[in-house]
Amino acid sequence: MNQITIIGGGAAGIGVGIMLQQLGCQQFQILEQGEVGESFRNWPKETRFITPSFTSNGFGMPDLNAVSMETSPAYTLGTEHLSGPQFADYLKLLAETYTLPVAEHTKVGAITANAAGGYTIETDHGAIESKYLIMAVGQFAFPKLTDHPENVIHYQQVQSWQDLPGETQIVIGGNESGVDAAINLATMGHKVLMITESTGLNAASPDPSIRLAPYTRRRFLDLSAAVADRITLQQNATLKTVTSDSPSQYQLWFTDNRTITTPHKPILCTGFNPGPLKLWPELFESVNEEIKLSDVDESTRAKNVFVVGPDVRHQDAIFCYIYKFRQRFGVVVNEIAKRENWDIGDFVTVNRANSFYLDDCATCDVACDC
Repeated sequence: MNQITIIGGGAAGIGVGIMLQQLGCQQFQILEQGEVGESFRNWPKETRFITPSFTSNGFGMPDLNAVSMETSPAYTLGTEHLSGPQFADYLKLLAETYTLPVAEHTKVGAITANAAGGYTIETDHGAIESKYLIMAVGQFAFPKLTDHPENVIHYQQVQSWQDLPGETQIVIGGNESGVDAAINLATMGHKVLMITESTGLNAASPDPSIRLAPYTRRRFLDLSAAVADRITLQQNATLKTVTSDSPSQYQLWFTDNRTITTPHKPILCTGFNPGPLKLWPELFESVNEEIKLSDVDESTRAKNVFVVGPDVRHQDAIFCYIYKFRQRFGVVVNEIAKRENWDIGDFVTVNRANSFYLDDCATCDVACDC
């Protein structure tokens, strides 16, 4: 039986794997359905990280996009706002440098509790037994769609904005992905109608999980007049469904009984679902479509099943960016270490000092005086 199985070889899975490796854990494995960093390789060609990368490690401030405190994507790739494939290359390099036990092209199916007190993980390469599970599957592969998904295109399904035909496009959503889509489309010459319940463009909150990142907001405000005129923003509108009478007629239905007809599928920029909850709902409780977790990010339903990555929520804290969710890696690893009586020395102190261990989410209130 493997002691620990990490499911997912993205930012969270590789980051936690490095942490376990550095503690001397020899009985763990990382299962990845595709290749390391697969989700990042599937980003739209034009998408870039909104958080800047900078090699500040020597001053106790690891690169915001680093998943281990000794590395920096900015140093490795010489880029401040990385593309998805660039970040995937960084993750792949980490897996090789730290010789992590990654099983790529291994698809995980059913997970059931076994007689030994652990879990049996069914994969397309056979069954695996494990005492602990760390879910690091993320969200990108699980887009929020309408009840007729064949009538829409989600941001996650776009390979390049250059691929979309037509003069006019409708974008549903006014936050990071919605504004990014509108900017790219308008820059390429499309007229864009951006429809949203609300937008983070001028949100009062300084929390970058609520307000648009300065990078995105600046891109939007710095558009030339000719490009900006191609974007129309409509707020206070909630999409209900999208129907279609023919391949060139799509009807958007809104909760206020308005309808819009368009010859092209609307582009949904409406976010993503928690991956673990979509794949293994029997292992988790949920509240408002979010995974319910203990103070150490353990499932409240299944013992020894932990979650890392953008699905983590505590109180009002949203851990959706790498620099946020990596601060919970140490909490999960430390909890397993306590249960297994590992001698981890000054692990907590060092990780806390380097923003890889945050156990008091009540301190996560984002406030700025100016």
